[in-house]
Amino acid sequence: MMRLRAISAKESTRRHVLAVAGLAVTTGLAGCQDEGDGDDSGATEREEGADGSDGSGGGDDGETAPESLAPPEGTSESGIDDTAALVDATRQALTENGYDLEQELVNTAGGEETLSVTQQRRSSLASERRLFVFDASTETNRIYIEGRTQYVRGTSNGETIVESRELERDFAGTHPPEMLNDGESLGGILRIGTYVPTETVQRNGRRLLRFELDSADESGISGRVTEATGSVFVDTESVVHEANMSLEIEDNDGQIVTVAQSFVVHQLGEISVERPDWVDETDWSEG
Repeated sequence: MMRLRAISAKESTRRHVLAVAGLAVTTGLAGCQDEGDGDDSGATEREEGADGSDGSGGGDDGETAPESLAPPEGTSESGIDDTAALVDATRQALTENGYDLEQELVNTAGGEETLSVTQQRRSSLASERRLFVFDASTETNRIYIEGRTQYVRGTSNGETIVESRELERDFAGTHPPEMLNDGESLGGILRIGTYVPTETVQRNGRRLLRFELDSADESGISGRVTEATGSVFVDTESVVHEANMSLEIEDNDGQIVTVAQSFVVHQLGEISVERPDWVDETDWSEG
């Protein structure tokens, strides 16, 4: 049964947007999208990982260089050969484990920020709890799932709606992250150009092979790429634990545009998800 309390004149439009846990945004890169697939009031702090690490996803585990890692499936000594294989392996790992995933997209044009979006997903199979946090300059969305019950709180231009409903699928069906292959997510970072392997690093008890962006593919970009940087960290099972890229583009009008994206798995394994305060503080009764 759906229980809704609205505080918005744009309720029908907002409800449609909030129905999708992973929201698509425009990157400013024409043709790069794939046809596939503050006061946070609920996001939990990064906690110690299941392997005893701090769960931050960054930093080496000491001064000793790790043993070199052989290129996993989807990669070779020449670079990343099969982006779909890396996306699929990452999706499977996140589906089978608890995870803490963060993605960010920032665009600028002429030195002015035109878009800034952060998405955080924290999900636990053990406790059947999942929290999605979406922050942008014009809106914030919170979606919390506990078992088969979904709670939503969204604010845009000072107007807020809240909603709760029972889901048709069990938690295992809502646990996997959405749209990993899209241009605004991991798939877009991997497809942006050619990556070459550089070194093996140790992070959070795992050996990861690091790839660096060698050149950007300009075929789907409106303009000329003047600067391109990026890194991808892949484990022995072809799971991507971190990926980031940054492009500086001179568009057809001579304006400088920058696009920066990041994808970070802060934790993978057994994690906890706290019930947000706003869920308990909201009156979910009809009316």
